[in-house]
Amino acid sequence: MSLPEIVSLINRGEYETAINIMEKIVKDKTRPVKERLDYCVWIAECYKKLNDLKSGGDWYLEAVKIVLSQDIDVKLKAKQALSYCEKALENFREGGDALDVMEAVKLKQKLQELSK
Repeated sequence: MSLPEIVSLINRGEYETAINIMEKIVKDKTRPVKERLDYCVWIAECYKKLNDLKSGGDWYLEAVKIVLSQDIDVKLKAKQALSYCEKALENFREGGDALDVMEAVKLKQKLQELSK
């Protein structure tokens, strides 16, 4: 399915259908990293529309994993991953549990250390 078709699903409020399609794209490691990261954000935002902030946070953490799996400089990876981690933390604070928040805070601290 093309991006315009996915956007159309989202605009019609068919979030679950859009999420299912985008999850398959993210899991396809032959896709470009940037595309997979963009879809992680879209999925997280769909979950936010569904008031499932924990799942949204989990998808921002999936973006962190994708960034960290790249074969680039560690400092650069940490800097790129930090914004996704911050969004995960934001989601967890709004709708996750204490363990989610604690793990995201620890990850954020580690990424901040690595990005120096």
